[in-house]
Amino acid sequence: MLNRILVAILGIPLLIYIFYTGGIPLLVFTNAIIGVGLYEFYRMAEDFGNKPYLKSGILTGLLIPNLIYFLKPSESSLILFLPLVLLFILIMGMRVIKNQIENTSRDVGITILGIFYVAVLFSHILLLGKMPNGGKLILLIQISVWICDSAAYFVGMNFGRKFFKEGFSIISPKKSKEGAIGGIVFTILTVLILNNQFNIIAGNTFVILLLGLIISVVAQIGDLAESMFKREFKIKDSGKLLGEHGGILDRFDSMIFVLPVVYNLLKIFIY
Repeated sequence: MLNRILVAILGIPLLIYIFYTGGIPLLVFTNAIIGVGLYEFYRMAEDFGNKPYLKSGILTGLLIPNLIYFLKPSESSLILFLPLVLLFILIMGMRVIKNQIENTSRDVGITILGIFYVAVLFSHILLLGKMPNGGKLILLIQISVWICDSAAYFVGMNFGRKFFKEGFSIISPKKSKEGAIGGIVFTILTVLILNNQFNIIAGNTFVILLLGLIISVVAQIGDLAESMFKREFKIKDSGKLLGEHGGILDRFDSMIFVLPVVYNLLKIFIY
């Protein structure tokens, strides 16, 4: 418990500073999350008997945010996927030359999946940072994800299984439908209140409500998706870097999914 409190006391102010400041601090932070997150993902896969291309995958994943940061926003959508495509062709070429057939789809697939899941999705934080009020926008997303997670937990603890007897998902049996609904409601309220107070997104009420709904639903999908990987690889936490909080993927699983969805939603309706 003490470890959880210390991580929160030190980590939350640091995150607020990084998100609000943007620029190089945000780039360094993004590289750290992607680098450690990819390492955790590949090690989970290795411990289960898979053989992903760990070093090549991490280096390729780290290339993506740095290319995005130093290019114009209009060019970034291509750069998100170009390193991944080139690595895929390179790996497949090497296996063809070596006549290496066994477990090709498994090992190459896990390598590419790791890059897409961690690097491509999380790198959208840099694209959001380039939008108007980028720092405030990222903070709004992170706070909303925290509220969603906390509300789902507390509502689930107090009202779970009282209206819907079955659990929300066999992936995470402790999660309840009541908790999921609580997360949705409180997230929508959080987005409305924060945007009204700080005028972060210049959209109509419908778009703001939709944004809150999307964040809450996708955040919970992201949480369950990471739980699904851990159940497949038969481990409890993705890592031990944050002590009782687990690994990087355990802490940023929801954000990994939410960031690209919010970015594209805003591009469609507002920017």
